[in-house]
Order: sequence, then structure tokens, then C-alpha cells
Amino acid sequence: MKVVNSIPFESPQFAILSDTQLQDLHLAALEVLRRTGVRFQHHEALYLLKEAGAFISDGNLAKFPAAMVEDAIASTPSRIVMCDRDGQPAMFLQGANVYFGTGSDCPNIIDPETGRHRKFTQADLINGYHLCDALPNIHFLMSMGIPDDVDVPLQYDTQMALMLEHTTKPIVFVTNDRASCQRAIDMAAAVAGSHEALVEQQHILLYSEPSSPLQQSETAIDKLLLIAEYGLPVVHSPGTLMGGTAPITMAGGLVMSLTEIFSALVVHQLKRPGAPFVFGAGLHHMDMSGGEISYGSPEFQLTKAAVGQLGRWYGMPTWGHGACSDSKVMDEQAAMEAMLHVLMARLSGNNLAHDVGYLESGLTTCFEMIVLNDELVAMTDHIMKGIQVSEDTLLVDELHSVGPGGHFLGTEETRNRFHDFWFPSLLDRNRRGTWLRAGGTTLSQRLNVRVKEIIKEHQPKPLDPEKKRKIQEILATAA
Repeated sequence: MKVVNSIPFESPQFAILSDTQLQDLHLAALEVLRRTGVRFQHHEALYLLKEAGAFISDGNLAKFPAAMVEDAIASTPSRIVMCDRDGQPAMFLQGANVYFGTGSDCPNIIDPETGRHRKFTQADLINGYHLCDALPNIHFLMSMGIPDDVDVPLQYDTQMALMLEHTTKPIVFVTNDRASCQRAIDMAAAVAGSHEALVEQQHILLYSEPSSPLQQSETAIDKLLLIAEYGLPVVHSPGTLMGGTAPITMAGGLVMSLTEIFSALVVHQLKRPGAPFVFGAGLHHMDMSGGEISYGSPEFQLTKAAVGQLGRWYGMPTWGHGACSDSKVMDEQAAMEAMLHVLMARLSGNNLAHDVGYLESGLTTCFEMIVLNDELVAMTDHIMKGIQVSEDTLLVDELHSVGPGGHFLGTEETRNRFHDFWFPSLLDRNRRGTWLRAGGTTLSQRLNVRVKEIIKEHQPKPLDPEKKRKIQEILATAA
């Protein structure tokens, strides 16, 4: 088994778990896999497991020897390089690198023109993809919303077709079943030039989930095995509620998440050893006062940090969360929770931080929230640089040259280096008079203006017409 334990980081880093705690969580998950097992609603998965030495009982209950689990961990690549639509490297999923992207499948949107809370449409998806394509600190896309003006069986296919056309950035996609997953792969292959080119470029990554607690559905494993066949990356992330579909304690929730991740990983690696797999879990707790999932809680930040640390300990790329909120509108609560999410994602080192722009605990997408996150990521970029201490930065000669009572405004070092500091594009640092003369706008107002400017002005790089035609042909088969 490969284990990447204590890694020295020059930049700030948040470690929530000791080496002993990491080992305890791992051993507890192995015991649940051995003693309790996981139910698989999938005949091929059960066959693969039985042939490899798992114990199958009660029809579909699989129990796992420890060696089988640790062999699967050892065979999983520690690094995934995802490319953009043109095949150029865009994200290096390794170590503590962090990239931010949107979430998927919100039914609702806050209309940037009217402020009205309403259902998503295809036009909203296109506007959202153009927005993210323009923002330099949004590194990958998920679908954002479910288009209400598209027939239900075509919604996932439509999302994929529009993402491929309206952004060049890497895509994390969600599909309904094996057939729609195959169509998504075929669409992306049409853009890449072939299925072989798509596998080489790794432009797309599948998101799927187990059925907590301790179950793997036929649909999810269908997609997992298909993506493994192609050698394309996948994250099979438990989305559990502590106190609901997971144990109430964070440690217990982590153990269950590990159990579900590794039961899927074993099948995935049995299908194709060495296929790329991203380690991740969205471990929330249920707010018992209303029975809601909580995105803004401190507990979620802690489990997110633990998942990132565990993934690195196992030597796998990691999956996490970005700027999302329980708030219903783009207000002070949303901004506060977004800042907490972004900073903790940075410090925790989750490679892919998704759900940027979520409000209402994942039921609503807000474009202003996405733009705010772009600003916050730029800010935290500078935090993660830390403080460089060297002969070049100590400036002892500069201090001697200026001496007591002088100033540094006009020195060569100041002129050469002041651009090293971060300057905001949307946050306001001016005094009140200057701010009032510029219109006295709030941050929410400036975010809304920026959203509308980008949607009006930005045009992504056009997709080749022949590739677009092939996508439409594949989309037509879904009908």
C-alpha cells in the first residue's frame, strides 16, 4: 500500500488529523469492510468481487479482506493531469494543489437581471458557462443547473453538449445512467478528435455517488465501470448527512465515507487496474432544528479538511468544496461563508473544490456568488504564498540606506515590488468621499454589474462547426 504521510509545505497548511488518527480511521474502515460489508445492486461488480476473493453473502452483501482494499489503493494513480478543450494541460491534481469550480444540477437560479428566484433554463446555462469561461480563478465547470425548459430524459445530455460548446475549461459531469454517461463520453471524444485522444487529454471527469449508508446502486456502479473501461477519471463521492445517513460523530462519518469510497474503488480497480480515481466525500451534518443539510457549518469545514488530508495520506488526488452557502440570497452570510470555504479549501489542499456559487444548501445557483469567489481565490492565492524570508527580501541594505526618520515611498525596491501585493478588482479600499463620488455602491451591486458585463461581452472560443455537428448528432440519439 502506498502512503504519502507527512509532507513539508512551505505555504500555510491546515492539518486536522495526526498520523495516529489517520491510521485509526483507516483501520476502522477496514474493519467495517470486513465485518459489516457493503451491498452492491450490480451483478458484474459482485462477480468481480467474488472472483478477486471478497466474501459475498445474502445475495448482494460484499465483505472485503484488508489486502484487497489496500491493493486497490496501491494501484490508483497519485496524479491526474486534466486538460482544457484544446488538449492543453490545465489542472495538475496532485499534492495540495487547489482548483475551484462550480457545482451541478441546482433546480433554481437567482436571475441577475431581475433578482428573482426561479427555475433554470438553457439560456441560463449558456450565460453561466460564458461567465465561468471568462473568470480566471474558476478553473473547471460542472453543469450548475437543471434546465427546466428541456425534457427530463434530455437534461443531462443537454448540459454536457452546452458545456463542451460554451467553455474551453475542464469539465466535471454528471449523468443519469450508463447510456447517458456513454453519450457524454462520445460527445467529449468528438471534441477531442477520438476516444483515444480524449483519454490522453483527460478533459472530462465523472462525478457519481454511493447510496449511503453502505450501498452501491446499479446505476452508479454502471457508470463507474464504464468510466474505468475508458481509463477516464472519476470521483465517487459519498454525500452523507451525519445524524441522518451517517453516524452523528465526525469520526464515525469519516469511517463510513472511507468504507463507501473504498468499496467502489476496489471494483473500479478490478475493472481496470491503474484507472484514475479521485478521493472525495461531502460529509455534512444534519441541522436538527430544521432537518437541513448545512454547507456553512464549522463541522463541514473540519470534515472537508480531514478528507483532503486522508486523500493525500493515501496518495490520491482529492475532491472538496468551494464557495457555497446556506444563505438564500447574495448577502453578508453568503459572503462570510464563501470566504470561510475558500480559505479552508486552500489550507486543506483539496485538489478540486466544487460547488462554487451554491446558495440555499445546494438548491440555488447565484452568478454573483461565482464572481465573488473569483475575487476570493485571487486573494487567497496571495495568502498561500506565505512570507518569503531570504537575503533578497530582508532588505537590510534598504533599511540602512533610508535610516531613521526616512521613508520608503520613492526607493527603487518599493517601485519594483509594490505590484507583488494583491489589489482587488471588486472590493473597495477607498475613503468614504472617494467611494461616494464613484457611486457609493455596495459589493453586491458591483458583483451584479460585473456578472452582466461578462455575460454581455464575453464570447468563449468557438467550437469547430464539425465537432458541434457531431455533438448534436449524439444529442439527437438521446431523444
